[in-house]
Amino acid sequence: MANFIYSQSDLEQQIGEETYLTLISLNVKDKYAGTIMSGLIQDKIIEAGAFETWKLKKVLTDFLTQPEKLDIHLDKIYQLYCGIYQGDEPRKYEYTFLGNLALNFLYWTEKGYLETFYGDNWKSKYEEVTTKFEFYHKQLKGFATQILLAIDNKEIEILNDGTYTITDELKRKLEPTTYYVLKEPNGE
Repeated sequence: MANFIYSQSDLEQQIGEETYLTLISLNVKDKYAGTIMSGLIQDKIIEAGAFETWKLKKVLTDFLTQPEKLDIHLDKIYQLYCGIYQGDEPRKYEYTFLGNLALNFLYWTEKGYLETFYGDNWKSKYEEVTTKFEFYHKQLKGFATQILLAIDNKEIEILNDGTYTITDELKRKLEPTTYYVLKEPNGE
């Protein structure tokens, strides 16, 4: 991390002297360095809503460009759909508009699920399922594309307080009472 920071000749000018000094004084070996760094970034460098928007766009772009990792990306999308638990408070960064993608999370690719239902043959079942990733991906990529376009057009905006705004038309399309269900290659 230090090499990256010092190689950015104009970083101090971009983030300010106080933030820069705090950043270079962080002890990366400290077990709390990641938490401190995260807080510093969100408080001093980028607003939470802008960071969450970047993170959401990255996950959706990875989903669109890496169909061979469909299970991994749908897991990340599911986590974003669920949001961050806040005890008695409403969840933060809970993106209901991801439901068509998130609720098609490929739980049947998880090792624990496969071991439970297929025992010692779980690896062959996993390999069988992965051959269908492209088929599943084709069904879902329209949703990801639509969400990315809506974010770019400000029809969906992630706010700093952990909520978001969405146009009424998109809300009807992306947050229906029932979500899309993946079809199987054999038509089931």
